[in-house]
Amino acid sequence: MKEFILIAEYLPLAMIVVALIFSWRVVTARWFLLAFMAIELVDIALRPIIWEWKTHYYIVDIIVTFVFIMPIVYRRNVALKLFNLTGHVYFSKVYELQRLTSQECLILILLAIGCLTNLIAWLEVLAYKYYFIDTAPFKLYFRDNIMLVLHVLYSMALLTYTVKAEQREDYVRNENTTK
Repeated sequence: MKEFILIAEYLPLAMIVVALIFSWRVVTARWFLLAFMAIELVDIALRPIIWEWKTHYYIVDIIVTFVFIMPIVYRRNVALKLFNLTGHVYFSKVYELQRLTSQECLILILLAIGCLTNLIAWLEVLAYKYYFIDTAPFKLYFRDNIMLVLHVLYSMALLTYTVKAEQREDYVRNENTTK
């Protein structure tokens, strides 16, 4: 089972690379996926260090998950700021064409479930560490499986986002021209 969990940990990065290959022409998808890739790479680089923190690993994972929420919530504003700083047309296009999608909402829900799962595991580990409970069944039997499923669903949501990216951007472009 540990092998599946390890594969699932790196699955989103692989899906992001595949998604970038298929949706490179779509500016909003490229912006979203590059932002996620940057955060994913930092997460992978820090993962060996964070794994060493036995008790507080789960709270750090919650913080990292909040960082993953940032590109969904703030990337349109960041694109506008970058356009104002650089004057590059790419950021203007991203700002004009970016809309919140159902796939992004699903990713937000999955990230929230991941935060809740890690919070429960962290509280349980603290209770175990300070001898309030004798065992940590949620951490031992459920947490890793839940995170495995969440990573797979998250990867599938990224692929779905990619498949619909061009159609969605064309729709927004047509919507903007009819106004």
